[in-house]
Formats: sequence, C-alpha cells, structure tokens
Amino acid sequence: MKSLDATHRNRPADEPAEGVIQFRFELTPATSADRLSQDQFAHIVAWRRILRQLKLIGADVRRYDGYGYGNLSARDPVVPTRFYVTASQTGGAARIGRRHIVRVDRWNAERFEVAATGSATPSSESITHGMLYSADAGIRWIMHVHSRDIWQAAARLKLPATAAAVAYGSPAMAAAVAELTQRHAERPLLFATLGHADGIFACGADAATVGSVLVNALAQALHGAPR
Repeated sequence: MKSLDATHRNRPADEPAEGVIQFRFELTPATSADRLSQDQFAHIVAWRRILRQLKLIGADVRRYDGYGYGNLSARDPVVPTRFYVTASQTGGAARIGRRHIVRVDRWNAERFEVAATGSATPSSESITHGMLYSADAGIRWIMHVHSRDIWQAAARLKLPATAAAVAYGSPAMAAAVAELTQRHAERPLLFATLGHADGIFACGADAATVGSVLVNALAQALHGAPR
C-alpha cells in the first residue's frame, strides 16, 4: 500500500488541505481491457469542460493553496461494484486523457484503504465516491465540485448537508455522505459538505441529470445572492 502526504502553506497541522490523500492505496497498472467505455469517457470529458468553464472544477493560485479541486466519477457498468474517477490533482489540467482516469476496484472505509487500477493516483475523495455508490445502486454518476456561491447559499436553497464537524477526506466524511444519501431519497441528489469549504456533491443516474442539477443550483444561488 502507498500513501501520499503533503505540507501546505499557512494551514494548521490538524486541518487537511484540498487534494491531500489520507487513505492508503494500492495501484495496479492498467491494460486496454481496463479502460472505461468510450461513451463514459466522452461524457466525463464534456461535463468536465463545462464545469471547468464555470470554475466549479479547476486550480487557482488564490484558492486552496493552488491545488486542483473537483472530480467526476462513473460506475463501471460491467462490474457495478467498481467505478472510474478522475485522478488526484487533475482539476487544473486543460484537457484530460484516459491516463487521467483511474478505476477504483475496492475500498475499505474502516481501514481507509483503496485498491485501484491505472497509472495515476486515485482522487483524494475516492472513498467518499465509493460510499455513495454503495449506498444506492441507482447512482451511476457523481460530480464533486467547489462552489463558494452554492455552498454559502446551502441553507437558503435548503440543501442537505454533512455537518461542519465532519472533516474533508476523512472516514467520518465517507460515513456521513452514505448516511445522508440513504436519508434523502430524491435523485438526482445535491448536497453540501459544511466541513469541507465550498464542497458540493451531486449524484444520480446519468451524467446529464447530475450536471444539470449542479448548473441549476449555481443559477439559483446567484439569483438570490447580494449585489
């Protein structure tokens, strides 16, 4: 198993920073047979481009110590217990290829371990994505973005949310999102992570509805924002 750690500027030692992978992981090299389908890849590329244009995914030297933020994932239709996710720190890339997408084969939230297939480090939120897929077999797409506008308007928009005490990328976060998903039956589901600044998750049956609920929430947040 491998793990990744990092030191971030001007941040308390006990406060995880964006992009820090806190779980241990095992990475197996991928072959052509391990790639996600062309259709899923095309949807990831298209929606990632839209979300980057809206600055919901990206990298900015003025935010999160300059680290990339946001990721997308899709359930593997062949083996539904697996999923494909954009790799760690790909948010700042203008374009992504198949090498930037990792297949997560197994995860253990209690031991905080991930087994993946690919050539890049799995997303720091891989276990959170895995818990969402485990919680509802109908969830086939997940988009995790950062939006100050939606996050600050979460109460006004009456969004479900994980508690402020639940930290980013932690076992508690993985458990909290699984519980929230089971408690809120509506799909697509959009929710905020109050303990993870600007963090917003959307999940549902297909990329179009998941992406649309995100864009609609941004429009609603901006509509009611002070001018």
